[in-house]
Amino acid sequence: MIKKIFFILIITLVFSCKKKKNLLITVNEIPLIQYYRIDQKNIAIISSDFHMSLKEQELTKNGIRLALNYNYENSKNEFIKALTINPKSCITLNNLGNLEVIMKKFPKAIDYYKKSITLSDSTYYPAILNLGKIYGFLGEDKKADKHYNYIIKKSEIDFLIGISYLGLSEMYLDYGWIDKAKLSIDMSESILINYHDFGSQIDILKKKIKEY
Repeated sequence: MIKKIFFILIITLVFSCKKKKNLLITVNEIPLIQYYRIDQKNIAIISSDFHMSLKEQELTKNGIRLALNYNYENSKNEFIKALTINPKSCITLNNLGNLEVIMKKFPKAIDYYKKSITLSDSTYYPAILNLGKIYGFLGEDKKADKHYNYIIKKSEIDFLIGISYLGLSEMYLDYGWIDKAKLSIDMSESILINYHDFGSQIDILKKKIKEY
């Protein structure tokens, strides 16, 4: 029997210090994918429908609850306990990578994401997307481009594809590659057109590209 559990894919590198009540928004039913907005630019994504023991599920839910309340140290402790039960869990490894990103410990985050990707035989898209985000932030554009485009080519979920194009556009703009940035933001806008929460973010990015 498939047990529904939740894990976090945090697509963000800088969090707002202002604590607001988190609102979960569902973007896909099967598999269930939800997200909540951290600030105008950064989001956290939650998904489900993976096999875990009951104890792992309990620890994972506790870890997520703590993370949603910004209690990252205790959240990490819960995920570590879950990893002790199942050291090969790509979900738990991804969750730990997310927390290391929040704490700006990027080498550790990269290690967790790589392990998650390897253990899933490159089918665990949240870790791939997260890893691409970090590589872009660290200036490793070729690696970032490779990971984003892997999601674009392999994923069947429009939301993840749209977020990948959005990440590419932000990275290209940072590097001054305006033509690529424009193409990517146009793709992201067309895919995320029904996700109104991203309208303002896309408009701001388009304005920056136009004025570059």
